[in-house]
Amino acid sequence: MGVERCGRCGVPIYVRLAAVWNDDGTITGRLASSTRVVQIYSSEINYILDGISERIGLDISRIVVEGERKAGVQLTGSIFGKWKGLVGAISRSWLFSRMVFGFVLRAARNAGLGRCQLAGYRRNSEMKIEVSRPFNVPILAGDILGAFEVFARRPGEVFWEMEGDWVKITVRAGGERAFSGEERLEPRLPVTIPARFELQRCSRCHTPLDISRRYRFDLEGGIATEVDTGRRVVTVIIDSLLAVFRELEEELGPEVQRMIVDLESEFIKGSTPTDIQANESTVWELLGDLRIKGMGNPTEVSVDEAGMLRVRVENPFSEELLAGRVLGIYQALWAGPARVEWTPDTDGYTGIEATGNGGEKRKE
Repeated sequence: MGVERCGRCGVPIYVRLAAVWNDDGTITGRLASSTRVVQIYSSEINYILDGISERIGLDISRIVVEGERKAGVQLTGSIFGKWKGLVGAISRSWLFSRMVFGFVLRAARNAGLGRCQLAGYRRNSEMKIEVSRPFNVPILAGDILGAFEVFARRPGEVFWEMEGDWVKITVRAGGERAFSGEERLEPRLPVTIPARFELQRCSRCHTPLDISRRYRFDLEGGIATEVDTGRRVVTVIIDSLLAVFRELEEELGPEVQRMIVDLESEFIKGSTPTDIQANESTVWELLGDLRIKGMGNPTEVSVDEAGMLRVRVENPFSEELLAGRVLGIYQALWAGPARVEWTPDTDGYTGIEATGNGGEKRKE
């Protein structure tokens, strides 16, 4: 299978070099162990961001870029700070800086973000990147801008231009905004609860076998797809995703949180099969992919006589997206309007309750 894949399970080398699948429903970065990543449908992220933009009647791309830039600065800065700053010193050097960006873009391909290639580079001054079939241009632009600013130790500006299936992203040093030095802020993992299950792993590379069974990786095109559904999957840093949500809330108000929940529930409801039974076993099955995707560990599912669905997820990646997921499942399985409430993740878990019209099964 070549040097880019494990000779036994076929998982791309950059996938296993970049991430560690833990037995507690989380995926953490290998180079930055203080960060979590998650595998999620690209259409899921786009549905939420496009839906917010449509509901408020404004283009939110620049807000998304800023949230992603902040997370990118924080993550890259934390990596560069390792070994008392030696990693940063080597990476910024004239000899290695272009090579480091090449490695990052190769990893982006393996994460399913598109075919990324360096089209032009002037050290600490300008960088041009071309991406085919990008999953979300503002998120990519923010990522690249944040990394560039840490490399250059200067603020930057980002621009992009679409040409068919390709986008050309240009980052230049300069602009009115001061570089705030956010790279000094070390990301911290939230509280996690020990696992109650164990992943089956490849005997050679130790990546979970479900990764090779569940996904198909097109390394040349930079696309990962789920075998069963044919949907595109991307691997994103949770801190980046949450930073975008926080930036949207700061700019647009607290109602954005409910928008995220509602839009996620719409997406999940539309993705849930219509020919399945409405019961606890079905909910368990529909939540079964959370662990391998790094979204958390579902440990409790119950439906009471009044029709309330209760779910507990340990080590959740996002309370809003999980609440929306449970609400969407409820709406798909049980008829009528529904609502959802959840508890904040302060002790390593979230409790989610969805209820509606007394639990009457969906009309076929």
